Amino acid sequence: MNGSGYQRRLSYRLLLMILWATLLVFAVELTAGWVSQSLSLLAESLHTLIDVFSTLLGLIAVASPQRTLGKEIWGHGRGEAAGALGLSAVLGFAGISIVMLAFNQFETAWQVTQGAFQVQVTRPLVVLLWVMVSLMLTAVLVAARQSHAVSSLALKLNVQHILADAWLSVLVLVGLVAVAHGYRWIDPLLSIVLVVLSFRSLWKMLNGQLPMLLRPTAIAPEAIAQIACQVEGVTRCTRILSRGMVGRQVWIELHLALHPEFMIIANTIGERVERSLREHYGPVRAQIWLDEQPHSEPIGPK
Repeated sequence: MNGSGYQRRLSYRLLLMILWATLLVFAVELTAGWVSQSLSLLAESLHTLIDVFSTLLGLIAVASPQRTLGKEIWGHGRGEAAGALGLSAVLGFAGISIVMLAFNQFETAWQVTQGAFQVQVTRPLVVLLWVMVSLMLTAVLVAARQSHAVSSLALKLNVQHILADAWLSVLVLVGLVAVAHGYRWIDPLLSIVLVVLSFRSLWKMLNGQLPMLLRPTAIAPEAIAQIACQVEGVTRCTRILSRGMVGRQVWIELHLALHPEFMIIANTIGERVERSLREHYGPVRAQIWLDEQPHSEPIGPK
């Protein structure tokens, strides 16, 4: 238990490090994009915002008391669902606005009028962005290296998501260098590509980290009761809750009624029930309660 507690603390600290790094990069990209009027930077800040939300989900998973032994049961509540809907709304509004502005810039691209393409990219700005992106990637790579030593699904999924889109940050920086050399049409073109990819990135993140927004039942209670009652000594299985994803990790809570002759081996029966559930459904973490006890305590593996 001490080892798993250490792993959870380490996972939490690594995710917190990634969160601060992504928040800093998001603030810099948003401010720099607004000041320089760079649509590609504003579009890239949407990707970073998705990374921030992904990291927050990981922190919630690691910090939740229901993720015992550091095994994340990947299901979230109404707060996370509301956050996902809010993020989708923000990305939708901001993305459509950026695309409309980008097409407007393309319309004026061939007009020889002062005021078209007012993107102002300077060398200090490019250097600052390189430093910020390098800082974030360094934090993520450190976490990726440490993730092999901890059994944290939240950390691994978050690192995989950020690294999968890391090439976009490099692409934006290369594009800004080209804009600084006079190829200003690259900025609106990049912004359109980035907005389209941001929706793809959001879908992949939600599909990977929020497969169950409102904690639906992972396994039918009748099926769990049937398995539990096949264990010798169990007379009844009630108040069954399950959450998670079968094959990845499932958290199950249930109450058992035992035959009086088997009360002295209640813990052994709890272990047998959890073992049977694991044989049927793969990775399972069960919390088993003994019915009809005034001060009931969990039984089974400690």
